Amino acid sequence: MYIEEAYYFWRMASDLMLNQDFDILHLSEERNEIWLEKNIKSKAYVVRITQQTFDWSNQLKRDQDTVTENLKRFKRQLVGREVEVHNVYISEFPPVDDWSDRKQPLHLNDRKKTTVYHHYITEQRTEHINDIYNELGLTEPSFVVPSELEMEQTIYELRRSMKRRHKNNQQKMQQIFSFGKPRLTYLLIFINLAVFALLEYQGGSTNTLTLIQYGAKYHPAIMDGEWWRILSSMFLHIGFFHIALNMLALYYLGSPVERMYGSVRFAFIYFISGIIGGITSFALTPSVAAGASGAIYGLFGALLFFGVIHKKLFFQTMGPNLLWVIALNIAFSFSIPQVDIGAHLGGLVGGFLASSIVHFPKRRSLQMQIGASILVLGVGVGMSWYGITNEENHYDPRLQAQVAQEYAKEGRYDQVIQLVDQTFRHIEASAELYFFRAIGYYKQGEIEKGIDDLKEAISIKPSFGLAHYNLSIFYQEKQNSEQALKHARKAVQNNPDDERFQELLQSLEKSG
Repeated sequence: MYIEEAYYFWRMASDLMLNQDFDILHLSEERNEIWLEKNIKSKAYVVRITQQTFDWSNQLKRDQDTVTENLKRFKRQLVGREVEVHNVYISEFPPVDDWSDRKQPLHLNDRKKTTVYHHYITEQRTEHINDIYNELGLTEPSFVVPSELEMEQTIYELRRSMKRRHKNNQQKMQQIFSFGKPRLTYLLIFINLAVFALLEYQGGSTNTLTLIQYGAKYHPAIMDGEWWRILSSMFLHIGFFHIALNMLALYYLGSPVERMYGSVRFAFIYFISGIIGGITSFALTPSVAAGASGAIYGLFGALLFFGVIHKKLFFQTMGPNLLWVIALNIAFSFSIPQVDIGAHLGGLVGGFLASSIVHFPKRRSLQMQIGASILVLGVGVGMSWYGITNEENHYDPRLQAQVAQEYAKEGRYDQVIQLVDQTFRHIEASAELYFFRAIGYYKQGEIEKGIDDLKEAISIKPSFGLAHYNLSIFYQEKQNSEQALKHARKAVQNNPDDERFQELLQSLEKSG
């Protein structure tokens, strides 16, 4: 009797959903088919119920093959390392030919270990359904078969209750993604682009001095008390590719995070992530650094926290793709030397902890929030202390030489001398730094000091052709032709292809 089959179909489906906390994966009233799932620990249980009758076993086989194909699509939405599927047919009568081989469990070993059990129910339906519940580890339902008239009314009520629950669940899901609007995300993108345009106008976003002047992370300045650079460096970017990549990431990550958390929580997550990322960069990386990468990685952390709190929804939506993107970005950060890995990892951890502190709207977990607050404070203070005491990171000779070179190009020779003097108070002497200070002395008329510095540079690096070249010029001005010729020859000896060196040597040999 069709009505009785329909009754058992809706009675079992509604009991699993309303009383056993299963969620709907898929519902098709036209095909009399419903898929439900529930996660218990690390195992996902799936029940597919369908009301249909097969005349022949080959028809049943085709349907079971379809179930296997649909599982590949649904498994992306399932949480857990193992999947147990119960495929339930509620039918009027069994196939007329032999279908015993269709009753055997099917084991699928792909991304997740999966076992499919088939149940073909034609008679003693209540007992058979109880057996399925026992296999699922559920309490047996008490199905009382009413009259045919009552069945119709019961089916109507069960269908309406399930639809109402399903609609409420969907609304709750939508509310998670629509608490706020991404206004702050757009404002941050605008500010970053405006600051980038200012840098380009004022000397170029790839110019080291311009970056330092406008607030990039620069250790000597931070050690002099300019801790605000940890925050200001979040709004500076080095080159067009850097700003384009970060603003695209901010748009695609910031929008969903701000929608889920709201603008106030988003602001807290963004800036705490950026600050923790900046402090970690200060502790681990001596180079001049700038960019919103730490804060952007913090948005990754916020989405990971979403995965912890709403695990099922996370894996049903962005989860697998997001985890792959994070893994790819971290691998990229470790493989490219120029990437500030400290800022990235610090921002990721900071974003996760900051999200744990603010939690989701209308959600509270006092113990978690207090613990996360302590951890954020501990990470910030700990990395700051490590950065302050790790003096090797404060004055990088190569970076300081680069800054000195930029000062020299701009004719700021007093700052070249001051920079080198300050650096030498903290680190061992560097040939390049002696060289640039010599240029500074020379431009200020202190040739003897310049000669002394070039001698020091050569003693550290005997093959320093440019130092020999300049020393030759300095001696020439001091009218010491013997020393001028000596160092001109050494300059050519170390750099035979440099035309300037060749011309100077020829000129000195002719005049000699």
